[in-house]
Amino acid sequence: MNLHELSADELAVLDSVCLAFENDLRANRSNSIEDSVKQFIEKFGGQPSRDLIELLREELGAIEVEISDSANDRQSGIGPPTPFQAKTDRATTGHERGAKTVGNDIGDRRLSPSSASRLAKGGGSQAVSMHQGETLYQSAEELAHGSGTSVDETQQEPNELRQRFTIGPFSVSAVLAKGGMGVVYRAADTRLDRPVAIKMLGFPHLAPNDPKRLELVERFEREAKAVAALSHPNIVELFDVGVEAGAPYAVMEFLSGLTLAEQLSNGPLSLQQSCDVGKQIASALATAHSSGVIHRDLKPQNVMLVDDATDGQLRVKLVDFGLSRIDDTDLLQDDSKKTAAGMILGTPGYMAPEQARGEPATEAADMFAFGCVLYEAFYGKPAIVGRTVADRLAATLTGEVEFESAGCEQSRLLCEIIKQCLEKDPTLRPSAADVATKLRDFMVKQTREAAQEELRASLNQSLTIDAITRRHAMTAMAGGVLGAMLGVVSNRSAARAMPSVRAIAVLTPREKDPASSNIGDGLPLDGRRIEDADILASSLVSEFSKIDGLEVRPYRPMMVDETHDYVRLGKDLDVQVLVDGVFEQQQLGGRYFWSYNWQVIDAKKGAVLAGSEFVVEQSQESSDGQFLARSQVAAEIAKEIGRNLTTTGQIVDDQPDPHSYGCLVKGRAYADLDSTLGLRNALACFDHAHQEDPRRSDPLAASAVTALHLAARTGMPESAAFIKAATEKFTHALDLDPNSLIGRLARAMYEWQAQYDFGLAGEIFSGLLSEGEYNWQVQHQSGLYFAAMGKQDQARECVGRAARLHPMSLMLKIDRARLEWFFGYHDRAMRSARRFLDESADTYPARPYVVGLLLDQLEEQFQYEAALELLGQSTDMAIDRTTYYEVRESTLETFPYGPFGVELNQAIWRIRSGASVDESLVARLDESGALMLPLLLAQHPAFEKMKAQSASMGFLPAMT
Repeated sequence: MNLHELSADELAVLDSVCLAFENDLRANRSNSIEDSVKQFIEKFGGQPSRDLIELLREELGAIEVEISDSANDRQSGIGPPTPFQAKTDRATTGHERGAKTVGNDIGDRRLSPSSASRLAKGGGSQAVSMHQGETLYQSAEELAHGSGTSVDETQQEPNELRQRFTIGPFSVSAVLAKGGMGVVYRAADTRLDRPVAIKMLGFPHLAPNDPKRLELVERFEREAKAVAALSHPNIVELFDVGVEAGAPYAVMEFLSGLTLAEQLSNGPLSLQQSCDVGKQIASALATAHSSGVIHRDLKPQNVMLVDDATDGQLRVKLVDFGLSRIDDTDLLQDDSKKTAAGMILGTPGYMAPEQARGEPATEAADMFAFGCVLYEAFYGKPAIVGRTVADRLAATLTGEVEFESAGCEQSRLLCEIIKQCLEKDPTLRPSAADVATKLRDFMVKQTREAAQEELRASLNQSLTIDAITRRHAMTAMAGGVLGAMLGVVSNRSAARAMPSVRAIAVLTPREKDPASSNIGDGLPLDGRRIEDADILASSLVSEFSKIDGLEVRPYRPMMVDETHDYVRLGKDLDVQVLVDGVFEQQQLGGRYFWSYNWQVIDAKKGAVLAGSEFVVEQSQESSDGQFLARSQVAAEIAKEIGRNLTTTGQIVDDQPDPHSYGCLVKGRAYADLDSTLGLRNALACFDHAHQEDPRRSDPLAASAVTALHLAARTGMPESAAFIKAATEKFTHALDLDPNSLIGRLARAMYEWQAQYDFGLAGEIFSGLLSEGEYNWQVQHQSGLYFAAMGKQDQARECVGRAARLHPMSLMLKIDRARLEWFFGYHDRAMRSARRFLDESADTYPARPYVVGLLLDQLEEQFQYEAALELLGQSTDMAIDRTTYYEVRESTLETFPYGPFGVELNQAIWRIRSGASVDESLVARLDESGALMLPLLLAQHPAFEKMKAQSASMGFLPAMT
């Protein structure tokens, strides 16, 4: 008989007897295999078969061997395993031998609930481990007498399984760590071909259909999903959750490295390493706390160091994050009506005083544990000591932590942070965000001071940092901190007077690498791959846009080679200064640095007004996260032009996820009205930015506006999908930030274009115009709205201002000319359109819309020969209306009349060609999601007759 042949009831009874037998052995209580067999027969409720009894004896024998070998392992000095790290280089452990029977019985079948909990056994006599390192004690009274077994005393060595089995699409190969209520496996994701770690919970005390069990499974999934929503580089990533044969599991990234506990066995960390590790942990906690997730069991065993620490750089990953919120206190009670009074959850020596008293854990409890971890990292010994669990609990409640004077003299700040975190009153403890800010500022200050000292020493002279060349700076700053700003090295020439700056433009920085492919031709990014130089420039544009009263030109890839090019470009863009620069990446040993030599250029004279070098240490994993730190360049430049600016990288309390920020910046670089493909790329970037950091409204708002632009250019069913997505996104954005300028803009666009609520849209635009004087999108969309309302002066003023704020956009110029035509300035509109055609390259993505506008005007004047010539068609024979519109129909997709969508462009053609048009057309256009319907119905000459139909009344504003 094998385990998989047993019923759920048989497995449950067998499992409970095995667990009781194991607990007795671990507590050195007298028990034998035959006594346990008798207990099994009594609990079975009938006469079990001989095969079942023999199977039980085999299981009990395996447990007896396991416990014996486990004790021998502890005596031989084999330490506890690293969570999520297989150690295959050690000898076969006692547990591996003891679990042989179970491994063979499992074979390749899926895991049953009881066999999962059988593999997950390991709890002590008075303690049941719910998660890796989380211990649940029965009562404070029992703990006071020293009873209970810590989880570290019951952990077994990870082992390879004799035979593999599957959990969902994951192939399990090894046991990495175990606790009384859970087991962690190493597995392979067969779909994505990547290693993962799977934590599975078992419930040996509960039957499969027990309501308690179902509630715990549901709670596990709910809490796991909350953790999965967290996105932070220092939190282990949660890929998936599920339930297999009644046992819930969570799938996480597989980490290779040491726990902080293992690292500290070699001695304490240095001051710099302690601050670095502390900053990363605090940053992760800040992100979790902002989402309402509490760790509840922070300690060195749950802090993984996943990079090689030999170079002094430690990268942290918090494991068991948030999943320890699952409160399984009911598992220890047979009577569902019993209360959980007096239960204590946590690890003595790290749990906060309020936890030790049985009170719920809060963010402040995490900060107490953080203080304990930081103390142990810096001093090399636990903050709270005691021979027994009861001693450590007593020290937590009434004792005082001792601080060595030498440590506090080395860093008073670090000492003060630890003391504040270890306050017994939770209201006196700092927040994780505050701690992260203090540690980050301290590290930057230390690094800058150390770099300056090294520079002076290396040159053996008293030079200020302003006099050091870039090469010396790069050499001296090799001792910096990962991701931190190392400093600004000035290469400024003779000081020049900074002019009054009303408008600024950022050029594409050049890379020193000759193999780089920067393109600076002034064209939209369109579909080409975005370069680091583009992201850097777009990031600076985003940061400068936060300065009140400063016109910032939207980003376009632009480069200049000669001084006179600066003057020409400054005139074309109507700016006083240009920001230009050169950036490069360098490797020093095993470390990578990134530097940006920036200059502020006087656009009238082409002279350098100021310049400095910005240096950061580059992470090799992803460049996206680096641009958050690099955004600080904008603050340095803002100071030079006499402005105050707090950049995104400097706002710690509300700092976005670095990867989200990188995606947001990419999206803004792609989001160019002149390129439909660019808008599609931008939408993908904005959506990814939201996925990386769901807390932020900016990606959602930008995504909504972009989706509305795409809806206006496409046809059914795609346009309907864009409108639906836009509605959901701006609604969500405004829930997160009701004052979001771009979120409100998206709503205003939607209200008048899709809902025909012109009054509400007007109210929103009124507020936007008072705030968005220098925002070209606000000006542009306000102008189109005013045009639909028949307010010519306001429409022309707003669209004209939008074109001045974004002088490189051809689409804005086209819209300005189109409104001139709508309002009766025919000759001016025609001259402008022909000039745009002459000035734009054949490959320019918005050029077809120039052709479409000219065709629209020529058709209105019945100039079919000129229109055919514009289309490149022969005009040797006489052209009549019918012939022309047969040709024109085939060119509608290539040269649409405007960014009006498929259905509206076809409607213009049908009306002009004389095709049958009835009053149902306007309703069909409404159903198609044609967002420009109100504007064209109100102002386009082709819709003049339709505008008078009664069917059109509901789609037109009341003209004033």
